[in-house]
Amino acid sequence: MFIFLYGADSYRSAQKLKEIKENFKEKTDPSGINLVTFSGENFDLEKFNNAACQSGFLVAKRLIIVKNLLLNKPNKELTDGLIELISRLKNSDNIFVFWENGEPDQRASFFKFLIKARGMVQNFELLENAKLENWVKKYVADRGGQINASALNMLLSFSGNDLWLITNDLDKLLAYKNNDAITASDVKQFVTAKLHENIFGLSDALAENNKKKAVKLLNEQLAAGLNEIYLLSMITRQFRILTEIKSLLSQSVPASQIAAKLKLHPYVVKKSLIPAQKFTLAKLQNVYQQLIETEKKIKSTSLSQPTLLNLLILQI
Repeated sequence: MFIFLYGADSYRSAQKLKEIKENFKEKTDPSGINLVTFSGENFDLEKFNNAACQSGFLVAKRLIIVKNLLLNKPNKELTDGLIELISRLKNSDNIFVFWENGEPDQRASFFKFLIKARGMVQNFELLENAKLENWVKKYVADRGGQINASALNMLLSFSGNDLWLITNDLDKLLAYKNNDAITASDVKQFVTAKLHENIFGLSDALAENNKKKAVKLLNEQLAAGLNEIYLLSMITRQFRILTEIKSLLSQSVPASQIAAKLKLHPYVVKKSLIPAQKFTLAKLQNVYQQLIETEKKIKSTSLSQPTLLNLLILQI
């Protein structure tokens, strides 16, 4: 059986991968001995072949997971060999899962092969509007909590549709409220607003080319124990917003109309207007791409995450 999981919503794809692993352990192999994971960063075709051709030890099958192969842009020789190998394994009892932590290059031959291969393919697109709201409500309800409409609106106005950010905030709020309803005041005071102020400060410092201040603000957040991926996601979202605002300003769209056009909270737009005006559109687009590439490196390499973030700030 072949399973291919990918998409912009890396949170839900990661949860699906976790679900597959847990089901395999529960129903097939409680010991986990027959669960094998390969990283795309240092993927070895021979080792994969050895694992793939073996049957399960004391159980009927093995679960073989390959993470971020496409995101690490393997060479043609490797992917051609892998396609040939997988084609011979189509009747294997083993379960093969290819998981990409994001959106791989859909032009790649191996991507096209996986899409057409006999198996399950899931593209996790970002949730929007009612689907996103319903997902958040279910997440809260499944954990025995409640969230009122104004709190939900404020949370999404800050975190957008990044479920990594949203769930990080919700977990803290649920623990804090202890089954009482989460209010807008809780969101503003307890989690997101305070962090977002620091992200605004960081983008302001970079707009002024004050690298020293930007590095200081970054490391203050890291010292406070903020998860590197979470922090980078917040910074990436902020620069995406700056890019969108700058694009509208270049089209002579009045500042008063930007929040409605981008479906953003007016406060977010107000705090983003000044740095957006200081950057050129080309610079913002370049920074946004640098942030995306850094996020891929953080999620797919063993390099020091704080070091990668500091180097990024110095390069902007």
